[in-house]
Amino acid sequence: MVIMLTATSFQPEGIHNFRSIAPYPLRGGGRFRQQAVFRSGALERMTAADAAWLRDSVQLQTVLDLRHPDELLAAPQDHGLAGLVVPISIFSASQPQAEVIAELNGLHGEGISGRRYLHYLKIGGPQFARAFRFFAAEASYPLLVHCTAGKDRTGVLLALVMDVAGVSEEDIAAEYGLSDANVEQLIDYLVATGRVLEGTREQIRARLATPPEKMAEFLSLLREAHGSAAAYLQSQGITVSELEAVRRNLRAGT
Repeated sequence: MVIMLTATSFQPEGIHNFRSIAPYPLRGGGRFRQQAVFRSGALERMTAADAAWLRDSVQLQTVLDLRHPDELLAAPQDHGLAGLVVPISIFSASQPQAEVIAELNGLHGEGISGRRYLHYLKIGGPQFARAFRFFAAEASYPLLVHCTAGKDRTGVLLALVMDVAGVSEEDIAAEYGLSDANVEQLIDYLVATGRVLEGTREQIRARLATPPEKMAEFLSLLREAHGSAAAYLQSQGITVSELEAVRRNLRAGT
């Protein structure tokens, strides 16, 4: 069952691909805790009103920034939520971002795919575990996760979290697919921040699209390789008590 995003009285003007994770039904009863987890693209174009709403109305407590240090060099971090930011680069900070992308492209092609996302788990295990631990701490909430686009690294981390919480694969894939409606915003952001994009607008859009079947493919490969998101995270040092804490923190109602 797919539940669309719950409307809010305010939509950030300067944050692309922004939304909260909807109250999806969970295995065993209850729903994903509403207005607890938010996701977006990069925040450096956030307006003062955007920051004030997130700080004062949402009462945001934590911002997980999954970008590589190379991405931060061109992105000013003195925005209104800078004090809440925890930088956790999913890709190794010891390797230049361009080399990481070239390696991914060489192994899996330039487009997104389930296998490309599965490779994120191979190269980013400790970082995914560190990010996951914030979901186990009640004091972290409400929490915002973002990368540059808010769809790939953010999408994989939130797929792990949602799977552990008990969201169905169908709903995890559908949640990922919601980013597709925001691709035009993403392109505008990339152009405005000086990124050089190759190809026509249509070709660029196709490369940045988020069809749900790509996430469904990733989830299938995850089960094949690791059994479950919980099993993968345990292989990276996450404990049973931490898994249970995430389930407890993200379950609302019965």
